[in-house]
Amino acid sequence: MSSFQFNAKSQKVNQLCQETIDILENRTEDEVKKLVDDFQKFWKEYQQQKKLSIAFIGQYNAGKSTLIKALTGDESVRISAEICTDKVTEYAWQDVLLLDTPGIYAGNTEHDDITLERISKCDLLVFVVPNELFNPQGAAFFQTVANQMQRVGQMVLVVNKMSRESGSPEDLLSTITQIIEPYHSQDFYTCFIDADSYLKSQDPKYIKYQQSLQAKSNFNDFLDSLQKLIQKNELSARLVTPLHRTVDTLDKSLNFLSTGDKTTRDSLEILRRKKLIVQASETRARNAYRSELAKLEHEVIMLRERIASKLDGHHTEEEIKEELEKVTKEITLLSEKTLANIQSSLISELQRLLSKIDELKNSPLAQTLPEELRNFLLDGTLVEELEINSVDGKRVNDPNVDGKKVNASNVGDKIGKSILEKQSGKILQELGKLSSKVSRDLVYNVGKFLGIKFKPWGAVNGAKFIKGLGPVLAIGGVVLDVVMTAKEEQEYQENQRQLREARNHVREEFRKLAEEMRKEYELNIEEAISFYDEELNDIENKQQELRNFDQSKHEILTQIENKRQEIKQEIKQLIK
Repeated sequence: MSSFQFNAKSQKVNQLCQETIDILENRTEDEVKKLVDDFQKFWKEYQQQKKLSIAFIGQYNAGKSTLIKALTGDESVRISAEICTDKVTEYAWQDVLLLDTPGIYAGNTEHDDITLERISKCDLLVFVVPNELFNPQGAAFFQTVANQMQRVGQMVLVVNKMSRESGSPEDLLSTITQIIEPYHSQDFYTCFIDADSYLKSQDPKYIKYQQSLQAKSNFNDFLDSLQKLIQKNELSARLVTPLHRTVDTLDKSLNFLSTGDKTTRDSLEILRRKKLIVQASETRARNAYRSELAKLEHEVIMLRERIASKLDGHHTEEEIKEELEKVTKEITLLSEKTLANIQSSLISELQRLLSKIDELKNSPLAQTLPEELRNFLLDGTLVEELEINSVDGKRVNDPNVDGKKVNASNVGDKIGKSILEKQSGKILQELGKLSSKVSRDLVYNVGKFLGIKFKPWGAVNGAKFIKGLGPVLAIGGVVLDVVMTAKEEQEYQENQRQLREARNHVREEFRKLAEEMRKEYELNIEEAISFYDEELNDIENKQQELRNFDQSKHEILTQIENKRQEIKQEIKQLIK
């Protein structure tokens, strides 16, 4: 972008920012006034700021702080395996301002809000993931930042902690491509590094290994990616960042002005907080079970070498089968242990979710709402079900709790008369149409998950697996005799080829088995925790109904939406 083009575009950006202020500044609502004041303050400070700002964002414990410390050499940067960044911290680097942000979706909604707020103020982004790549929430967040927040071309994707990775970057790219579609890895200056190795290379204690550590870190690739990002965006970012902030201000104004009274606005805020609590719980539940299943899959795959190593022409078929039987028993024990861990973590998470919703119910904001409305918004059938199914830490599928039979029909008795019979207000009438569907499925699904259908990999599966490998195992015995009597080189080479194929076949079968076990267990678990999605859908439906109550501000809402779309189109043009 030339200086002439920059000046012309700068005038357009100033115009859009001023038009946004013009639309909102005459509103009398305190909340809108504050949004306008905050935007004007940002706009003034940003015009005075000469340095580009780069926010380091991503999943917690991905190594964002380590990366900043490696980049700046600043010893004050805190590094820990625990979550140690709970606020935005600024660091100077060359002519750039680096910002370390809290990890997103780690179960702390305040941290998420801090990071999201800062993204709208920053020029460029560095999105950091560990070598395990994106967890489901991290993937969704990346897609939100790239697409909804229009940050393609303004962001570097860094895969950190590669010293822990046995595969190559090429092996990881296929997974990354699925997340970032329809874009390519080059669109995000993607690089694979190990920041910790680079830090060690700068430590005098490791001076002997400095060169190998630096090579292992691949840190120069990150520096190249960062410099390319800065060079491409050093002018356009100065134009786009104010527009990102403008869109953020319009979004918040739109959400606020879509409601017409304080009770409705407070109800929307309560639902927003409840949604974050449920999402955080869903994240923790999924992260916990997927971690256990990934560990199980890896352990099953590793067991294959005990069989493959015996397909060497020196072990009989009986010896190989005996070892395989031992391995299948170990797989059963591993699966039982994994399922027990998952069951325990899910019960704990359901109880934690219940506690968090109870805290929200007793918050100062919730206490300002009528009791019936508060209970309807925050209890619902999800909380009633969780209370029934997690009494005093007992098993979720225990049919008797303190001697009382528990089933879905008890829920109605526990709630009592319909809230609508107690209060006939418009809000409750509308919300009453959207009562949660969770009650019909939660007890059944969680019960099924904890034993009715969800069984460990046992003797029956083990027998089938052994039978399926029978022809391959026989090769071991056959080849043994041939090898002992073979005299010609050609025959010997053929024997070795057969053994290699047999070993490869065994390894592939174990890989398939491990993958099938993980997928089958994951399918059952997802069915058991489907109530999360149903509850989130219910919350969103209630939010939409609340926003539709008051259409008196149709004109201002139309102006805001039109301006919002115009600015988003301008952003799209600037970041091409």
